[in-house]
Amino acid sequence: MTPRVAVCWDVDGTLLHGGPIGVEVLGAAFTQVTGHPARFDAIRMGGHTDWLIGEALRDALDAEDAAVVSARGDDFGHAMIAAVSDGWHRRAGDLAAVSRTLPGVRATVAALAADPDVVQTLTTGNVRAGATAKLTAVGLADGPIDLGLGGYGEGPGARVRVVEQARDALTARYGAAPTMVVVGDTPRDVEAAHGAGAIAVGVATGRSSVEELVDSGAEHVFDDLADPARLVAVVRSAGEDRHAAEAGR
Repeated sequence: MTPRVAVCWDVDGTLLHGGPIGVEVLGAAFTQVTGHPARFDAIRMGGHTDWLIGEALRDALDAEDAAVVSARGDDFGHAMIAAVSDGWHRRAGDLAAVSRTLPGVRATVAALAADPDVVQTLTTGNVRAGATAKLTAVGLADGPIDLGLGGYGEGPGARVRVVEQARDALTARYGAAPTMVVVGDTPRDVEAAHGAGAIAVGVATGRSSVEELVDSGAEHVFDDLADPARLVAVVRSAGEDRHAAEAGR
């Protein structure tokens, strides 16, 4: 059965908080690949993919060092992704002590899973190994969120590529992509959703405020997911719209 709606979750700041380990993994990977310390104080990470964070750290180097790394082209990015993924395989066991799901997440995921017209996956800036480690740490990896349908921050380009990757995976499995509802905590999640033709739901459980998410153009904005019925209603409405469109063909 082809689902009518795909709920596409961001991870950090939306489903969970994972403590400082993500920054440590990225920093170690950057130093391994470039030989330079990572200057996180000079960049903004929120809503960026791991690939783009690597580029931002590169650009924060002194001009001469940045030019040397830039000359490597995409080879630098691929080396960063490989090092970050390897770092997550080594550090995954450290997450359980510092990770926690955000209010209402478990109940919301469970409520959506009860609807046969809904499939859940990820659209995250994390590499897949990082996303898997984080969901495993909070007990969500073996639940209804299908990581095999997800989009991850492992390649070049804007974050919209992550949503497009998930759309392509959904199309490959079902023959046509369901209506996509992207749930995230930053304006970049909203921008990526709209760039791929998806509905954007903002949740102010990360660094962005309700006002910032509203200003970014999200169709729906919640302060948190403590009341699962709110997101369930959005998803149900999207499914009804999809059904009406299919019936009218």
